[in-house]
Amino acid sequence: MPKTSNYAYDAYTPELYSVVKEALHRLGDLDYHYATELCQVDTNLSDDEVKKYIKQRILAAHQKLRQPYIELLNTLRLQHEP
Repeated sequence: MPKTSNYAYDAYTPELYSVVKEALHRLGDLDYHYATELCQVDTNLSDDEVKKYIKQRILAAHQKLRQPYIELLNTLRLQHEP
């Protein structure tokens, strides 16, 4: 029986696949760090207004750090659409 695959990344070059994989890995790391920071805020602070303010600051920093990876993945996707 022939092996078939439905994965879209099968058409990627190994170099492109490595770049995509690394970008996704970095995004995962950033998301994990973000979730950890939010848990620390919830655990260590009792004032809801302070929590809200700090969470907004953490979210803004998180989005700023993620943006270059999102842009890279979008660029790669647009360059390699069939």
